[in-house]
Amino acid sequence: MYKKVKVIFVFLLMTFSVFAQSGDWYKGKPIKKIRFEGNKDDSSTELNAIFAEYKGKLLSDDLYYEILQKLYDLDYFTDIVPKAVPTDESYSGVLLIFVVKEKPRIAGYKFTGNNTIGSGELLKQVLLKKGNIYNEAKAKRDEQLLRDYYILKGYEKSKVSYKTTLDKEKNTLTLEYTIFEGKQTVVKTILFEGGTVFSPKKIKKVLASKEARLLQKGAFQDSNLEKDKEAIKFLYGEKGYVNAYVETVKKDIDTKTDPLKNHVTLTYVIFEGDQYTYSGTNFVGNKIFKTEELQECITLQIGDILNLKKFQLGFSKVADKYYENGYMSTFIDVKKSVDPLTKTAGFSILINEEERSHIENIIIRGNTKTKDKVILREILLKPGDVFSKSKFENSIRNLHNLRYFSSITYDFQPGSERNLVDLIINIEEKATANVGFGITFSGIGDADTFPLSFFLEWNEINLVGTGSELNVGFNAGPKEQSLKLGYTENWFLDTPLSVGFNVSTTHKKLSAYQDVLYPIGVVDPFLSSADFDVATANAHSMKYDRWEIGFGVNTAYTWYPKYAMITLSGGVNFNLVKNVYDKDLFRPYDPVVRNQQKKWGFSNSLWTKASFDGRDIIHDPSKGWFLSQQFTFFGIIPKVESEYFFRSETKGEAYFTLLDKAVSDVWNLKFVLGFYTGFSFQVPLNNKPIGYESQLFIDGRMIGRGWMALGGKGIGNALINHWIEFRMPLAPGILSFDFFFDAAAIKPTINDISKLRINDYYFSFGPGLRFSLPQFPIRLMFANTFRSDEKGKPYWGNGKGADWKFVISFNIPNL
Repeated sequence: MYKKVKVIFVFLLMTFSVFAQSGDWYKGKPIKKIRFEGNKDDSSTELNAIFAEYKGKLLSDDLYYEILQKLYDLDYFTDIVPKAVPTDESYSGVLLIFVVKEKPRIAGYKFTGNNTIGSGELLKQVLLKKGNIYNEAKAKRDEQLLRDYYILKGYEKSKVSYKTTLDKEKNTLTLEYTIFEGKQTVVKTILFEGGTVFSPKKIKKVLASKEARLLQKGAFQDSNLEKDKEAIKFLYGEKGYVNAYVETVKKDIDTKTDPLKNHVTLTYVIFEGDQYTYSGTNFVGNKIFKTEELQECITLQIGDILNLKKFQLGFSKVADKYYENGYMSTFIDVKKSVDPLTKTAGFSILINEEERSHIENIIIRGNTKTKDKVILREILLKPGDVFSKSKFENSIRNLHNLRYFSSITYDFQPGSERNLVDLIINIEEKATANVGFGITFSGIGDADTFPLSFFLEWNEINLVGTGSELNVGFNAGPKEQSLKLGYTENWFLDTPLSVGFNVSTTHKKLSAYQDVLYPIGVVDPFLSSADFDVATANAHSMKYDRWEIGFGVNTAYTWYPKYAMITLSGGVNFNLVKNVYDKDLFRPYDPVVRNQQKKWGFSNSLWTKASFDGRDIIHDPSKGWFLSQQFTFFGIIPKVESEYFFRSETKGEAYFTLLDKAVSDVWNLKFVLGFYTGFSFQVPLNNKPIGYESQLFIDGRMIGRGWMALGGKGIGNALINHWIEFRMPLAPGILSFDFFFDAAAIKPTINDISKLRINDYYFSFGPGLRFSLPQFPIRLMFANTFRSDEKGKPYWGNGKGADWKFVISFNIPNL
């Protein structure tokens, strides 16, 4: 029912035509803009999204009352004064202004009586947050949520009430919750009667009720008993026992043994019935999709032992077929038919088709730093679009991959008309800047050294809420000093085109093999290249300084088909390079090092890359796949640069979730299996050998983990790298325990790959900890190395046994 309000239209007319227009001039004029005054900025963002649909519509009394009623229905304001203002002298449009007085905002919370559950944990359960506009209905809802949470923890007799304290001057209030916890009830023992098909252990696995154990609290919830009954019924349904059910659940409560807790013994009395076979499924009411097309979703075959789980998966595919194509309002139900004489059971899927649902509004809530457009551009659905389940799921994935938010939830609400829906995105922001100084590990390319250095850096991945990236870094170590600046605009001109640049200056202290002794053209002190290839020592190496000044630009464009995110990228890097050493005392074996000693030289490159990303979360994937191909041309200015060669890099990843089981309210036991394979090769473009420093190598940290200091054996121009990782997240998105197995091989040229044998591989394995935080992307591992002889017999890398080498590496996802 429309709330009666005093409607005041304020007509601000131009001075030369104060009386030129009648009082109803606004009727039939288009609404150019709707503005809100008197409220805070964060609510204006939400209001603008809700009322954006009215812009451009012709104003009438009915439309005006509709807008006003919708505003009152939000229950945000105690007073609303509307105004209608002409947008120009000719009265061609209307500006609607609503001067509002907000209800009090929540200033804080106070909990009393919560002796076993902390206030911080309780705050996570309420939906009204600090700074939100107070709403009595929502406060009562939060009261019930807290009560439900106590029941979830086994406090069946708990009580929760609240009151408010108002600060009239600040127009804020404090919510005070009073809690009576009572005595916790836990499940001591679970028993079964009447069941012979499944073992008690098998049935216990599907129950929501759990016995109290060392890592299992076993909190009793009476509401779980109905869930248990359904779970047992469904378990029997997987084996064709369609009439199986739980007759009753006996509860034996011990209130005396433990003064702090009640102990309950649960006994489930089961009726199993007979086993049935599947007789088929028919569809009723489907016109949009043919019956044959829907039938393909059901994988059960007539005559099979009926498996309700398998049928449910097929039924979900039928529903997804409609939802994926935008038919959100289509009603789909299933009816089971059982023939006790033939012991067969079949189904009828009843479909009441509706028109496609369209997105009316997309409303963002909770963002205080990140601008709305930064979030909205990652959402593949737009207002007016037909709803698509895959686009929606990929949109949520995109938001997670931004790494701007600690929490992302969503809701769908009915729109202003039938088959219109509003998509509500609720987010909680987290820190996106990484400002740090101290000790870090750098120079992974220097495989023979332990790269310790001091650093000072600032990385911001969401610059002032625009989604742009800025990084500034200073590094000062005994072997490398650098100063770097980089900037990336991820959505250039509001398109999925990223544009970035980077500048840097670097000084390095490097070592190089010499070629002073006879024979010339072979690394000292060896007599042949073959001798050098099997050596690992750095004997007769020289030290030199390398100065680099670099500038690079890059760009990328991204597409979002439903099966993966496709990115095509490219860039060019310009570098000025100068090597410094005493040429009268030293002669580097690498001709590139010699050429870059004479004067400042160019070392430029041009690259392009295509990637297909189907991972769920890029920085810590649990499922999905990734594939990329990059081509790089080194030396792009003819006759000027020291090297001209081509490099190809192919990478592939796949992830599978093996287990995802809730152990507690806040932690799941999860196992993920990951696979990676990579193949890189490079070939010279001017018939000159590729410089030693430019060759591919097994570094022992990122590739062939644990294989350090391979010397000449670890470099070449064709590299194969494989790994398998077993991952167990300890804190999802933050820390994971991993176990890895690596296999890497390197050959002098791509033609030598055809001669690859098992004894060419460098193997390693071991456990480790992997940090996924952008501020600390480090891996700490213990690696055991081994190889295999030509007959496939393994032997330890050190020739003795497992050595558990400590390896520090970086956790850098492929993009």
